[in-house]
Amino acid sequence: MTMASSNTPIPVDDGFNEYESAVKRQKSTTSKVWDEMTKLDCENKNELKAQCNHCKTIFSAKSSSGTSHLRRHLNSCLKKVNKDITQYTIAIQPSPEGVPSIKNYKFDADECRKAISTFLVCGKHSFRTVEEPAFRYMMRIASPNFKNISRHTAARDVLMYYAKERDRVKEELAKAPGLICLTSDNWNSEHTNDEYICVTAHWVDKDWKLQKRIIRFRALFPSYDGLNIADELVLCLSQWGIDKKIFSITLDNASYNDVMVSSILCDGAFFQVRCCAHILNLIVKAGLELADDVVGKIRNGIRYIKKSGIRRKRFYDVADKSFHLNVTKKLRQDVCVIWNSTYLMLESSLYYKDVLDYLGQRDKDYQIFALSNEEWRNVVILCKFLKVFYDVTCIFSGSNYPTANLYFRGVWKVHKILLDTVKGSYSFLTPMVKQMQEKFNKYWAEYSLILSCAAILDPCYKLNYVQYCFNTLYGVHASDFVETILSNLRLLFDEYVKKSKSTSSSLGGSCNVSDKNPVDSGLDEHNDNSADFGGYFNESDDYKRYLNESSTRSEKSQLDIYLEEPELELNSQIDVLDYWSKSLIQYNELSLLARDLLAIPISTVASKSAFSMGKKVITHLRSSLKPKTVQAVVCLDDWMRVKGFSAEIGCKKDNEDDDDDEDDEDDDVSSVAF
Repeated sequence: MTMASSNTPIPVDDGFNEYESAVKRQKSTTSKVWDEMTKLDCENKNELKAQCNHCKTIFSAKSSSGTSHLRRHLNSCLKKVNKDITQYTIAIQPSPEGVPSIKNYKFDADECRKAISTFLVCGKHSFRTVEEPAFRYMMRIASPNFKNISRHTAARDVLMYYAKERDRVKEELAKAPGLICLTSDNWNSEHTNDEYICVTAHWVDKDWKLQKRIIRFRALFPSYDGLNIADELVLCLSQWGIDKKIFSITLDNASYNDVMVSSILCDGAFFQVRCCAHILNLIVKAGLELADDVVGKIRNGIRYIKKSGIRRKRFYDVADKSFHLNVTKKLRQDVCVIWNSTYLMLESSLYYKDVLDYLGQRDKDYQIFALSNEEWRNVVILCKFLKVFYDVTCIFSGSNYPTANLYFRGVWKVHKILLDTVKGSYSFLTPMVKQMQEKFNKYWAEYSLILSCAAILDPCYKLNYVQYCFNTLYGVHASDFVETILSNLRLLFDEYVKKSKSTSSSLGGSCNVSDKNPVDSGLDEHNDNSADFGGYFNESDDYKRYLNESSTRSEKSQLDIYLEEPELELNSQIDVLDYWSKSLIQYNELSLLARDLLAIPISTVASKSAFSMGKKVITHLRSSLKPKTVQAVVCLDDWMRVKGFSAEIGCKKDNEDDDDDEDDEDDDVSSVAF
C-alpha cells in the first residue's frame, strides 16, 4: 500500500507520536513513605524534617538522605502496629463461603488519578471539573489522602492514559488472527469548523467475537479532498502496523471517497463496500418527498399539540380516560431530514388516530391539520410500506454492528417490496415508488458480490436461499446472478486454500532432515548421467504423486461439502460466528474465509456514532481543545465502552418514556440517523 502523494517526513503533530511527549513528562512517583510521614517546615530552609504520623518521631528528610531510613522506621513502628486495624475494611463482594472478607486497604494515588481520567473521558466532563470546589470536597471526603490536581495535570493524565491504552489496542490488532476491516467517515465540527476523519477497525478475535475500535479521530488539514484523505488513511494504517492486514473498507457515497480509494495502491488487497444504511436513507428520502402533503399535516398537527403544555396534558387525559390508551407510548414528532423519525411519527399518529379525530372535531385551531378518512387509509398503507425499510435500517445500523451475512436478505426485501408495490393497486404510492426505484437501481442494481458471498456462508441461507431470492426477482434469469456470486466465492476460497498450503509448506520446508537413503545418495554422487538409463528410474514415487494429484482434482472441496449439507431453519436464532468457530476442524480454510467475510461492516454506523461523541467533546465551551486531546478523549471513550464503563446508547422503549423525556425524543431518533 502506498501513499497517493510523495512521501514527506512525518511531523511531530501526526496523530500518533505526539503523545510520547506527555508520557516523557510524567513525574516520577512520590515515595509511598509520605503517605505515613509529614514534612515539617524548619527555620533553616536547607534543613528538612519528617514526622511519623503514628509515633510523632522526627527524622531528617534531606534529599541526600533518601527515604530508606523512614521506610525502616515505618516497618518497625510500634504505634503503627497498634493502629493497623484502621487499615482494614470490609469487602463489598462476599467470599465464596458467603462471609464478607477483610482486606487491607491501601490508597493508590496512581489508580485514583487513572479513575479520574476515566470519569472525565466517559462523562465528557471538562478538565476544569477537577478544580471545582465541590469535586475537591467530594474527593477529600472519599479519600483524605488524595492530593488535588489542576486541569492541566488532568489533561496530561488523559493523554498518558490514551498512549498506554493505544499500545494495548495496537497489540490486540497485531494479534488479530484474521484480516481487519475498516469503516471511515468525515465530520465537520460546527464550533471549530474543523473537518475530522474517523477510522474504525473491525475484526474477529481468537474467541470468534466481533470487535471494533476507533483508531483515528483526527482533524484534517485543508484541502479536504480524496488525495489528502488517502494520505491520512495510509499514514494511520502504517502507524498502527496493520497496512498489510486490511480486507475491506466501508464508506458512504461521497465523491471524495471514490477518489480516495482509487488513490490507494494495494493491488486489489481489499474490497470497497458502500454504506448500506446511507444508501437506504437516500432511497426512502427520495420517495417521501412526494408524500409530503399528508405527512406535513400530521407533522404540523403534532407540533401544535406539543407546543402547549396544557394542550398536551388535555390530549393525553382524553386518550387515557375516553379511549383507554396506554399513554406511556408518546406522540412523536419527527425531524424532517431524518426519515426513520418520520416513520415513527406516522406510527404514533396511527396509535392515537381516534384521539386526533376527536381533537379535530372540538378544536377549531386543530381542524386545519385533521385528516380525512381517505388520508388516514393512505397513512396506514404508507406506514406498512415504510416498516420494511425501517426494520432493514435497524438491522443495518444496529448498535451491535451486524455481521455481513445480513446484507443480502435486507437488500432483497427492499428490492422485492419496490417491485411488488409498483405493480400493486395503491395508485397514490406509484410515483413515490418509481422515484425510489431510480435511487435503488443507481446503487443496488448489482448486488455487492463480496457481501452476497457472505450470505452463502450463513448456514441458514446457503445457496438455496440466494437462488430463491433471485428467482422471485428475475425468474428464468436467476441462475446467471447466482452463478456469478458462486464463482466469486470459489475464487476467494481458492485463495485461502493456496494461502493455507503455502503456510504449511513453509513450516514443512524449515525441516532439513533428508528422506534419502544414504547409499542411494552415494550412487547419485558418482553417477551424474544416471538419468540417461531407464533402469535407474523409479516410477513408484512418480506414480504416487500422480495418484495424489488425481485424487485432489476429483476430491470435493470444503465449500462443496458445506453447500451439499442441508441448511438450518431460515429464521433460526444462531450466532453465525459461533457456528464457524465450531466448524473450524471440519472446514478449516472455509472457516477462515467466513471469519474475514462476516467481519465486513455493512454500514458506517461505527464511525458515525463517534461523531455523536465528538459533538459532546467539542462544545461551544470547549472549542479550544487541541486536536490531539479530542482524539485521545474520543478514542478512550470508545475503548472504555469495551470495558463496560459507558452504557450503550439505545432506543427507548415506549414504557420508559415520561413527560419529561418528550424533549429528548429527537435525540433518541438521531442516534440511528444518517
